[in-house]
Formats: sequence, C-alpha cells, structure tokens
Amino acid sequence: MRVSWRGPALLGVATSLWGLSSAGIAAVGAPGIAAAPVAAGGAVALLGFALARGAHPWRDLRSAPGLFLRLGVLEVLNLVSYVAALHIGPLPVVVALHLTSPVLLIVVRIVRGMRAITLVLAAELVAIGAAIWLVAGHRPADTALGPALVGCALALISAGCVAGLITLVVRESAARAGASAAGLQLLAAAVLAAPLLGMAMLFGEGPTAGQTVALAVLGALLLGPGFACYWLALRELDEVTTGLIGLNEAVVATLAGAILVGSEITVATLMAGVLVLGAVGLELGSPARARAPS
Repeated sequence: MRVSWRGPALLGVATSLWGLSSAGIAAVGAPGIAAAPVAAGGAVALLGFALARGAHPWRDLRSAPGLFLRLGVLEVLNLVSYVAALHIGPLPVVVALHLTSPVLLIVVRIVRGMRAITLVLAAELVAIGAAIWLVAGHRPADTALGPALVGCALALISAGCVAGLITLVVRESAARAGASAAGLQLLAAAVLAAPLLGMAMLFGEGPTAGQTVALAVLGALLLGPGFACYWLALRELDEVTTGLIGLNEAVVATLAGAILVGSEITVATLMAGVLVLGAVGLELGSPARARAPS
C-alpha cells in the first residue's frame, strides 16, 4: 500500500527537530545525563498545549499506564546505552550501529513472514549497509578490542530500543491524541531519568543551573514538537519506513553540529546521506510494502 507524503513530511520535520536538539545539547556542553531536563521541557510544553486544546492527558495516562511506562523505559534505556557506548567507543562504529534499527525492523518482518525478500528490499538493505559502512570506517588503532566490543554491544541495545519505540508508537498512534501521548511519553522518560541526573549532580557531574535551563528550553522548542509530529506521522507509516526516515536525524545533527560546535562533515557522511535517501525512496515506492497489523 502506498502512502501519501503527509506522513513522511511530518516525520522529516520530527527527525530534523531532533537532529537540531542533539546539536544544541552538544553545544550546551552539559556534563552528566541530560535526558531529564530536556525531556521535562518537552513534556511541559506538550502537555500544556494539549490541555489548552481541550485534551485530557491524565485520563489518557490512567487508561494505559503500562504503555507510557514501557515507552519511558525504552526511551531512557536507549539514551543510557547510547551515551555509555559513545564514551566507550569506538565512536564511528558506535554511531553507525546505533542507526541499524531499520535493518532490525526489516529482519523481524522477514522472520515473521510479514515481508518477502525482493530485489527492491535487497537494494534497500545494500544501501543501508553501505551507508553504515561509510559512517563506521574502521576501529581506531588506539581503541582496545574489549572496550570496542562493549561499545558496539551497547549501541546495538540502543538500536533495539529505537526499534521497540517505533513499533509501539506505530501500534498506538492512531487511537491517541498526538500532543498528549507525546507529552506523556516524555514525562515518563523525565521521571525515570531523574535519578540518573540526581546521581550525576551528587558526584559533581551534573549540569549547572544555566545549562539545565538551556536544556529545558531545547526540549520545549525542539524535542517536544518533534515528538508531537512523530506521533502524528506514524498514523500513516509502518515501522520500516519510519526507521529509514529516522536516519535523517543523524544527517541533520551532523550538519547542525558542524555549525554549532565545529564538527567535521566528511565526504563519507554525505555519501551515506544520499544512500539513506535512496533507501527511503525505494521503500516508499515499493508495491510490496504494507502496514504492520495493529
């Protein structure tokens, strides 16, 4: 089944906002776990907007507390695994493995018999694999094998969490108000991440007051609206397409990072972006693509 471009466009906006927020967090330079203030800022903005629109987020929470708890746990586990992986390294391989959630989703659908292996699908997998290979490069000589393996394992856990988040939101998005559901997801993540932030502050590794305010503003202006667009977009998209378009976040973060913190944009990164866009185009135009049953 083909989809309109409304879903992909909304998801493009969402992932672009997330990419900008990632670059902004890097520019703030806050030490420790930054999830709690960023998620809290996004939650306050979205829940305030939902209440102003006449929504009932607390009723939504009471109707499905387990859902939002699972979303919050996956969100925090994703963040913790990915941040830890980035600290352990090797950085290029970790970033690349973190982006493998579309591959995991495709493999799951093949195993479940929901997707046949076609020439188009094979081309998508080759394009994604080539993009990941370009980003990964090779393990730096100064990175020991043991830490490298641990970092890669944590990055794969993070990718699995992303795949789980996508699957849950695709299943639930049609029946829930976007701003309210997105705000509750971020609220759960903020509450679950708060102890980690508290521990970081206890050991003198937490953000300053100014950094905390800046992170909350980034959450309210970028992360929160991105999550609202995400929930709306997934009413029209399946898991695989969502995962593929989600790679746009890394592209935008790279471009914004080059402007805000002076990080380098390589030819390999640009080529990887082109390959990802090609895979998205193939997936959207594939006659074999179908929405996963709810």
